[in-house]
Amino acid sequence: TPEAEPLASLEPRAPRSRRRAALLAGVGLLVAAGVVVAAVLLSRSGTADDNKAGSSGSGTAPTSSAPTVKGTARPPSAPPGTVDESGLFSWVPPKGWKRTVLSGSSVQYTSPDGGQEIVGRASLATKGTTLLQNWRQEEATHTSKGAGYQRIRLRETTFEGRPAVEWEYLVDVQGAPWHTRLLGFRKGKMSYEISTWYRPNSESTALPVYDRVRDTFTPL
Repeated sequence: TPEAEPLASLEPRAPRSRRRAALLAGVGLLVAAGVVVAAVLLSRSGTADDNKAGSSGSGTAPTSSAPTVKGTARPPSAPPGTVDESGLFSWVPPKGWKRTVLSGSSVQYTSPDGGQEIVGRASLATKGTTLLQNWRQEEATHTSKGAGYQRIRLRETTFEGRPAVEWEYLVDVQGAPWHTRLLGFRKGKMSYEISTWYRPNSESTALPVYDRVRDTFTPL
């Protein structure tokens, strides 16, 4: 049974022996699910678009319209490779990646080289607050963001025609920088998140993998 929607995790966990606890509410859900970061405690809508400097000081003015995150509509039949995660959501994870169950409602896939992690999560949505409000609070009050936390964006968007929230930031893990992207949205009483952690110098290969998996993510 999915737990009540907690706050989003700001720090990925290091893999295996270096794995440590941190975590969408991450999306408030997101649902937004490191690499040398192997397991992550994840958790994580406002009306304005926040950029990197956002609430912490210098920043650019909010845009007048929200961006849209590409997403595919639910297909007539599940595409090849679809995995049903405990009847909460389905997706097509990358072939050959290691699957780790983080909780009854959170699943992580780690690349063979440990350089990227993709996490899917479902939880009960928090009543009385929006996902964006939850994530802003998480950013402001979380005590374990990790060294070098830098917000790139925290803003409203849409995903598959639904209101959604996108959170992107950098964080240091054991002295090494990692890039984090979280996408969260709500459907009914549930909150969903799909997230990824990767090394900044691998973005050109990491993002296409994440985009393909994200676009197959379907609430059940």
